[in-house]
Amino acid sequence: MSRLPSSFDVEDADVEELSFADKIVYHCKQQPLVPIGTLLTTGAVILAAQNMRIGNRKKTQFYFRWRVGLQAATLAALVAGSFIYGKDKYDQKKKEDQMKEKAKLREQLWIKELERRDAEAQDRKKKAEAARLKTKENEAAIQKLEQELKELEAKASK
Repeated sequence: MSRLPSSFDVEDADVEELSFADKIVYHCKQQPLVPIGTLLTTGAVILAAQNMRIGNRKKTQFYFRWRVGLQAATLAALVAGSFIYGKDKYDQKKKEDQMKEKAKLREQLWIKELERRDAEAQDRKKKAEAARLKTKENEAAIQKLEQELKELEAKASK
């Protein structure tokens, strides 16, 4: 079960720094059925005590039975809330771990891509340098051939 983020959400690290009253409010917002069940159980006990003082056994028994039922419901709400809240926390932690792993993988892929691009750039530089050297060699050969051609033309014109 996913939870919607709220402005009332407090990080777990911050819960330890809250005052007692703020902690109560924080936990009541997390599991609202528990305080409601506690208040209803307390009300049933108070009504049972009043009826016991009056001497009305039927009503006393009735309210004590309600107390037991409300306590069971409160306990069930507490366990269910803990399970759901704990599961949400576990799922969130799991998602965070997955996102961290994904980020690491992306970083590694990006580094590999940068290394590949760097290697390509180095190869292009080497090829360009080789082409420059080849061009210089060809220019030198052309000049040599032009020189020989001029010499041959000079001999032929004599």
